Amino acid sequence: MMNGLPMQKFNDGNDFELRQLMPLKIKQIKNKRKNSHRIYCETNHSFIKGWGYLIPDSYIPQNEIGVIILRRDEEMTAYSLLRSHAVPGISEWARTWYLCPNSSRNLTMPDDHADYFDICKWYVRETYCRADEYKVMFPQITYLECSLNDLNCFDFVIDMFKVFGIIPSKDLKDSIGSIINTRSERPCQPVKELLAPSQFDSADMLEGYERDDLIHRMVVYLQKTRRHEISKIKPDHSMAGSLIREVAGIVMHAENELENIFKKSLRFSETEGILVMEFLRAIHPFDLSFLACERSASVGIRYTYNFNEVFGLKAILKKLGWRALIQLLQMLNLAIWKQDHSHRQAAS
Repeated sequence: MMNGLPMQKFNDGNDFELRQLMPLKIKQIKNKRKNSHRIYCETNHSFIKGWGYLIPDSYIPQNEIGVIILRRDEEMTAYSLLRSHAVPGISEWARTWYLCPNSSRNLTMPDDHADYFDICKWYVRETYCRADEYKVMFPQITYLECSLNDLNCFDFVIDMFKVFGIIPSKDLKDSIGSIINTRSERPCQPVKELLAPSQFDSADMLEGYERDDLIHRMVVYLQKTRRHEISKIKPDHSMAGSLIREVAGIVMHAENELENIFKKSLRFSETEGILVMEFLRAIHPFDLSFLACERSASVGIRYTYNFNEVFGLKAILKKLGWRALIQLLQMLNLAIWKQDHSHRQAAS
């Protein structure tokens, strides 16, 4: 994915670790191009946060690269981040995927007294500033700017394919407008409610052993009170059969209840993400999402995430055991492991 710590270091002026990953990334791109014959499409937003600056000319000529600059309404995008508690810089998960407000490569900065919504809006603006900078740095790349509505319009997408020299398949029309990530695991709340101060202290303020105990009690509580929801969880085949999204949904919809019972705030905290992972571990300890994370063994549980490895069968067996391997083999048998859930192959 080219994110996480190497991406963070890049944005603080240290390119070394991200450059070390580039040969593996290029190998993966070449492998994907073998499968789809000619076209490789990267929709991962870490591109503009790091490795996208390293690939032109050094690995692929600019005139062989096309870049779509996708613009959405700033307020709506910022609200989406706020609602998802994905405020840049506030948690290990957010730092894994998003730009941090204090990074040295940033072109802009949020105000000193910015609230979480302001930081989310800053992040959107910073991303667009980087797009403008990128166009100046690499002028021979083919660029196309559009909105989300444009990408849901069949005629526009046909024209876009022409810009990039792509011949659409007959299945393209069926792919247009297909929503594949609604983030429905998060309840919809107004901005004012999301930003309202909690009546409880943040769980992050607890000592390590106290927070571990709190998380354990919350997990036990969820197992007892959410048995029906747990029994209905189904594997998400677009995420390698993981249960993580539905498990996160149970936690998020129970969050207010948990805060009122245990008298600690979870909103916008590191504890919130750890609780999701510990709850998942309790009900599905061999979930394939654990491949990309490490759990600290010491008091004061923490999770760190690494999406910059390619995991084979041996790695899965070593880290998660035979049950995860059986789950993977079942998916292969059902022919759903390599299905094109994003519709990328069908579109091109």
